[in-house]
Amino acid sequence: MDVLTFVGAFWISTWIMLLFRTWSIIARLIDTYQIVLAQRYKVLHFCIYSFSLVFLTPLLWQVVFNDEYRKRYVLAYVNALRKNK
Repeated sequence: MDVLTFVGAFWISTWIMLLFRTWSIIARLIDTYQIVLAQRYKVLHFCIYSFSLVFLTPLLWQVVFNDEYRKRYVLAYVNALRKNK
């Protein structure tokens, strides 16, 4: 049972850190690049983004600790919203 407690705590704390370290930058870039659909439904976009991060947290834990990975992840996410390569 102790292992599940540790894994759960790591998962939740990493998810919260991912959310706080990436969402503000993503929201600012969405406003800068004027991505209309994401601007119109900001709350829905935040809910979908935070819900999807729950499942992606084990794959994205390096984004929390490394600024270079965070920058690449955020730019890739926003470019995917813009449909740029």
